[in-house]
Amino acid sequence: MNNTMDPEKLKKAPFASSCFMGLGQILYLKQYVRGGLFALVELIMLFCIVWGSTKIIPANRSAADYMREIPDTDEMEEYFSEITDAKTLKQFNNIIAARAKSYKSFAKKHFKSDFKSLNFEDDNLTEIDNEIGELVDESENDALYDAYAKINSKFDKKLAVLMASYSHEDFDENYDGCIYCKGAHRKGNRTVKHFALFRGPIVTSLAGFFTLGSKQDTTVTKYMDHSIFMMIDGIFAMIIIAFFVFLYILNINSAKASVKKFIKIGHFQTWKEARNDISQNSFATIGIAPSIVMIAIFSVIPLLFSAMVAFTNYSSPDHIPPNNLVDWVGLDNFVQMFSMKVGGGEWARTFGWTAIWTIVWAIFATFTCFFVGFFYAFVLQDRRVVIPKFFRTIYILPYAIPTMLSLFVWANLLNGTVGPINRTLQLIGLIDQPIPWLSDPWVAKGALIFVNIWIGFPYSMILTTSSMTAIANSLYEAAVIDGATKWQQFKSITYPLVMFQLKPTLIMQFAGNINNFGAVFFLTGGGPNMPQPGLTTVTNCGATDLLISWIYKLTMNTPARYNLASVLSLLVFVVLVPFALYNYTRTKSFKEGEV
Repeated sequence: MNNTMDPEKLKKAPFASSCFMGLGQILYLKQYVRGGLFALVELIMLFCIVWGSTKIIPANRSAADYMREIPDTDEMEEYFSEITDAKTLKQFNNIIAARAKSYKSFAKKHFKSDFKSLNFEDDNLTEIDNEIGELVDESENDALYDAYAKINSKFDKKLAVLMASYSHEDFDENYDGCIYCKGAHRKGNRTVKHFALFRGPIVTSLAGFFTLGSKQDTTVTKYMDHSIFMMIDGIFAMIIIAFFVFLYILNINSAKASVKKFIKIGHFQTWKEARNDISQNSFATIGIAPSIVMIAIFSVIPLLFSAMVAFTNYSSPDHIPPNNLVDWVGLDNFVQMFSMKVGGGEWARTFGWTAIWTIVWAIFATFTCFFVGFFYAFVLQDRRVVIPKFFRTIYILPYAIPTMLSLFVWANLLNGTVGPINRTLQLIGLIDQPIPWLSDPWVAKGALIFVNIWIGFPYSMILTTSSMTAIANSLYEAAVIDGATKWQQFKSITYPLVMFQLKPTLIMQFAGNINNFGAVFFLTGGGPNMPQPGLTTVTNCGATDLLISWIYKLTMNTPARYNLASVLSLLVFVVLVPFALYNYTRTKSFKEGEV
């Protein structure tokens, strides 16, 4: 490598890198590896912007099949029957003769008993083809059928190429003679695409994102614009552009840093120095890059898509693609969900009741389970408790049994008419009328919280027990020497140390309970209906539905309202994530502070 350099020329490297990206680094800085990678990215982006295609929209399925396949055998034979060119006819006859020879070999090998009855003359080739086809069908042998189809495909392809070479100026009425069509025609194929400048994947995806498609004059679903797929493609294109912008800025900054470095040391890097520089300074970037890409594809794109749906009219029955298009509607969905002036205000009232219940549920579900588990863990730590391991095993059983199964059992136990709990209470004379455990809105909410305690407290008990066992006995011994009571030991030692470790877990449990879909869905199904008349009928939301179960109903029940479900999802995300992050970062365990 020539390490001589011109400092004045070298100072132009950042500018050259901004214009030509990697090429500037190669020419000015002699950074062949890094510059080559940047240049490759730039070329790929340029290709995705400039080179693309437009599709032909067939009117029906038969037209689509016609455009995708090579010409039919009968169609090609009819075409050649009208040709007078001696050279082309000779080539045609040679292909027909070769085809007859292949048929003969195939029949002689697989149908020896029927071979003598077949007449392999050129003028009855179609008849022989049909006869052999019937024999193959009667054999019901898949391998035999594939071998026969391979012969037909081989010679149909040769005929199609010959037909294309003779009639290279003759195009079907579906085509306008573009580059794609000409190339396909020369190979004996038809095509459904046309070459187009500045219609590359990125440009097309961005255009589709903003327009969400247009109505196509076709009955073939495949060729209709699918608004949802176009939205996803557009989001993906924007993610790619964001990566490109990041690499572009990185390229310019690296050029600036390299210029300063080379001017300082007075020469370009040798191959060994360049390799060492990449291994030392770029290893972390190279190692983390696949993870960043995977996060963008599997996390960022779904989140952005879910948020974007909130600004569309994506709902059944009038806006479900591909038969119907989806349109951007701005803030109309938010107005419908939160405004009392839209309709009768049913959506706004339902949202208010459901949001309040979701918060109440999250608070009770979190703190009841946590502190009940805390209580049992503390009690079982007492040395006066006999066989504590046995009791821990008993208390852990509700957590060990699959939650869905437990909730189904509880739903049967709390049945208002034939449930064992009501029947038992009636038999012993404690109640006269069955308690509407799951049919009264307020009683159902109380039952839901109670059942959740039974299912959830063992988890908190396990966590609290493990935290308590980590507390040094010397602290309690010192407290006893100082005359501290059990309550004082709990208040000053046990509780602060346990909460120091488990407060982040408590915050996570609160966030999880806001989205605790299973408890509601499997026990009450969101029912019963809301006490306010008409709300459940219009919005499909029950009295015990959380926001997450309401979202499920909006997407899975008929009519599907994906747009309104997205509004709720966006609201939950915007409120819950900052809340959880704020509280989590303020905990002492996060700050690594002292208790």
